[in-house]
Amino acid sequence: MSLPIVFMHRTDDNYLSYSLRQAQVSNPGSRIFLLGTALNQRFGTNGIQHVRLDAYMQTAAAFAPHYKHLHVMSHAYNLFCFQRWFILRDFMRSQQMTACCYIDSDVMLYENVNNPEYSQFMMEFVWTNFVKADLLDRFCSFTTMYFADPAMFEKLVQETKKLGHVSHDLPLVSDMVAGLLFLRQFPDYTYTHGRYGDKMFDENINRPLWAESLNGKRKVYLINGKLYTREMASHTFIRLNSLHFQGLEMKSYMPYFFTPHLSTQGMFMFDYLSQRWHPTRF
Repeated sequence: MSLPIVFMHRTDDNYLSYSLRQAQVSNPGSRIFLLGTALNQRFGTNGIQHVRLDAYMQTAAAFAPHYKHLHVMSHAYNLFCFQRWFILRDFMRSQQMTACCYIDSDVMLYENVNNPEYSQFMMEFVWTNFVKADLLDRFCSFTTMYFADPAMFEKLVQETKKLGHVSHDLPLVSDMVAGLLFLRQFPDYTYTHGRYGDKMFDENINRPLWAESLNGKRKVYLINGKLYTREMASHTFIRLNSLHFQGLEMKSYMPYFFTPHLSTQGMFMFDYLSQRWHPTRF
């Protein structure tokens, strides 16, 4: 049976249409769920199953009194980033799902999630996550423990600082840090950083790191209908399993990376300034 793909989003944003439909295009055999609200119920069409997330808020609400806010984002926003794992866990229980692929709403997916080599890719990227129901049970308990116990919360704060998640001396305590700390319980876990041979899941389109950049963003190539980035050192092309359009500005580019809109023949490079795919040669 194909792995279900789950999104969670509370507001009515047009870009959500592209992430949902892109998941359908790349995984036609998977059920696509949007855990949403009355505000975005319009997206529950053409095979997208819209489910009201407030039906699964009970244990998430029980976590809220334990939450301690240390972040530049709003209290409500960052609290929900933690609560979503409780919501997802309870939704999976209700559907008798043993596993799913959870994707943030600003991620465009280009790979079949049923590839077994991805099944252990968990909590490294909280925005692209292959999760099992029993793992979520452990993570929800782990998160509650680290917030409910002052000494454990201090460990979470210190880990946040060590990872460099700091803004103007304020530690940015997030579920990203909690996820990485959680993974330390699994000594045999292999960190991939999203890289699988000549393919990769994108961390952040604004952080090319070892890859070529353009206007401070990941340089993306389109070769015969497939998307690639390229290593600076080796000039090797790496196929993109996903792109993470992190940040409000970047979400406006998502329609240009929707595969039904892309040429299936030829070689192109995306130019962010003109918002066009330009023919290129290597």
